[in-house]
Amino acid sequence: MQDLRAGALASGQRGAQSEQPRAAASDAATQDEAQKLARAVCKRDWLLDAMQRQSELAPGATEIERRADLSSDEFLERYYAPQRPVILIGEMRDWPALTRWTPSYLKQAVGPQTITYQGGRNSMKPYEYVKSSREMPFDRFIDLVAGSEGNDSYMTANDSDVNQKALAALHQDQGLLEKFLSRTGYMSRGMTWIGPAGTHTNLHHDLTNNLVAQVVGRKRWKLTPAADVGKMYNFKHVYSRILDLDDPAFDASQYPLRAAARVYDVTISPGEVIFIPFAWWHQVKALDFSVSVTFINFRWPNQAMPRTFPAD
Repeated sequence: MQDLRAGALASGQRGAQSEQPRAAASDAATQDEAQKLARAVCKRDWLLDAMQRQSELAPGATEIERRADLSSDEFLERYYAPQRPVILIGEMRDWPALTRWTPSYLKQAVGPQTITYQGGRNSMKPYEYVKSSREMPFDRFIDLVAGSEGNDSYMTANDSDVNQKALAALHQDQGLLEKFLSRTGYMSRGMTWIGPAGTHTNLHHDLTNNLVAQVVGRKRWKLTPAADVGKMYNFKHVYSRILDLDDPAFDASQYPLRAAARVYDVTISPGEVIFIPFAWWHQVKALDFSVSVTFINFRWPNQAMPRTFPAD
């Protein structure tokens, strides 16, 4: 029996010893794969930065231009295809909404129809990722947001599918922006944002090209090129770990790469339209009671990106 035990013990020791090289080899392979992935990411970031620098050689490419009377062809060639933001001036000159959409007019046009909005945002972070949809009669919602400041209540583009019917009475006050947009396509009359001064959209990027018409109030946009994705600390889907670049409590030492990212800071006023290319990072803050309308039904392809975006 003693010999059997000794044999079993020796066999076990030999088995354990034979496992050690295999475990070490597995660890080495894992480490090698991690190093290969890190090198691949570094090469990607180098290439994206080099391509961005090359694109900035073009006149006006290091700023977000304001352009009036832009033709469809020039918009496509200079901004849409090369993925450069631009602010369009004068394209909303025929929109009755620019003079009509006061809080009292909005209340009268839509009345007590039930709408959906994002509520309780102050208690949720990141509030763009963790959404809380609530319902309220539209006229009461306007009373809530027109006379206040803050980020707690906001009708966003995410509410557009359910709010489209209720807001249909406002469509007659909008133009069509036909030089850039199709009359058909998803949400061809736009996706409406309504909120008080102080509403804030967390730093993120979108999966479609967006054309945002500013109807009421001003909004401040901070944008970073898609090429700086490696500096944006993406953590879930299209969101950054950095919620607000203007937060007084923002600790830059926690995000050292962010300092090297390009940041464009622009304020959009009523009657102006901003083109935001897909994958450009941005955060938005309303400086006044604000109404904006986002369009994605461009005359050119725009729907392929969301279907091919890698899932988390």
